[in-house]
Order: sequence, then structure tokens, then C-alpha cells
Amino acid sequence: MRILLVEDDKILGQGVKTLLEIEGFETVWAPDGKAALEEFEFQRQNGFDVILLDWMLPELSGIEICKYLRNQRRGNFNGGIIFLTAKAELDDCVEGLEAGADDYITKPFEIKELIARIHAVARRKNKPYVDDIYEFGGLTLNGAERTLAMDGEIIRFSHTEFKILQILFVNHDRTILRETLFEKVWGDNPEISSANLDSYIYNIRKKIKPWNHKINIVLLKNLGYTLEIK
Repeated sequence: MRILLVEDDKILGQGVKTLLEIEGFETVWAPDGKAALEEFEFQRQNGFDVILLDWMLPELSGIEICKYLRNQRRGNFNGGIIFLTAKAELDDCVEGLEAGADDYITKPFEIKELIARIHAVARRKNKPYVDDIYEFGGLTLNGAERTLAMDGEIIRFSHTEFKILQILFVNHDRTILRETLFEKVWGDNPEISSANLDSYIYNIRKKIKPWNHKINIVLLKNLGYTLEIK
């Protein structure tokens, strides 16, 4: 797993880098915000799985970097982002998560806890990444409004319908396993059955039926679903 560590404290940065490498992580250390973006862009082809991001940084703040990374037209980074921060106030933590971070850990921290957080975020990020607005083939998916738009027309969806459609749309032309949809949409809820998923898929298909010349959900029996955009 490849890690980008962004930390301006030289002692802490070098120490965390060494400990992560001992644990088997390939780790690149950037001492400030500008260097972090330079490393990110320079190594974009190989990419990073998780970015550990200090909140208070010279040159650019952690929040600014996080927003850049998550911006679809700029960083377009779909991996994990974990804030390393001395800020423990709830409002600060919420600000970090709203900027696009997946998790945060307050300083001082134990390396075992950091490694556990890295693994947890990496597992989640192996599932389809979902953004608020996604455009493809003349279709626009809007997460804030739970809508799908085309040529000025809009289709609205319920909360659960949209979560399912969102995963399929972002990963269009790829097979999404039923198990992935269950886990991403409902987690470990034992009350949800295959019939529930099939019912939601039926409702989504019914709503997009007028646009079947452009978009369609294909069932792969006993496997999952593929959303085709023509």
C-alpha cells in the first residue's frame, strides 16, 4: 500500500514514516502543503492509496489540500484521506470530513491506532467511490438533490433508490456485485433481503424507462448489476 504522509513537524514526520515503512507501507513524506501537491502530481501515475494529512501546514492548509484532492477537475483523488490533527473540537472534525476526508485522528496518537485507521479507510475505498455531482454522456447525477438530469429533464429518487443508482452510475459499464450494493447501501442490516434490493432496482428501472435509449440497468443473474450508458 502506498502512503503520502504530509507533516511539517520534522521529528514526527520522520518517525511516522519510519514506523509505517517497518509495517510494510511504501511511504512518501512531504513537509508542507506545496510539497504535498507536488508529490501527488509527480506520482499521479503510480498513485497513493491513502493520504495522511496534517491540518496545520505551511504554504497550504490541510483543508485546502483536501479540497484540491477531492475536486473532480483538479486532484480527482478517490483514495483515502485521514487528517492528523491536534484539533479535537467537533466543529473542526466536521469541517475536515465535509472537505472530503474519510477519517481523522487526534495527536498524540499510537501508531497501532493509525495503522488500523489506514486499513479501515483502504477497505472502504476499495468499494466504489461516490461524489456529489457526476457527469457522463450528457447525464448529470446530483447527490445533494438526489436527481438524474438530461436535456433539461429531471428524475427524482428516494434516498435509498439514489444510493443504489449513484453506485451503479459512477461505476457504469462495470459489474457491481449484489454483495457490494448490500454492504454499501445497508451495511450489516440483517433485515434486508435480496427481495428488498430487487424491489429498489425495479423502481429505479421504472423511473428511468423513458430514457432507456440512453441509460439502462442490466441484470447479471446471481451476480449483480451493470448500468449501461449509451
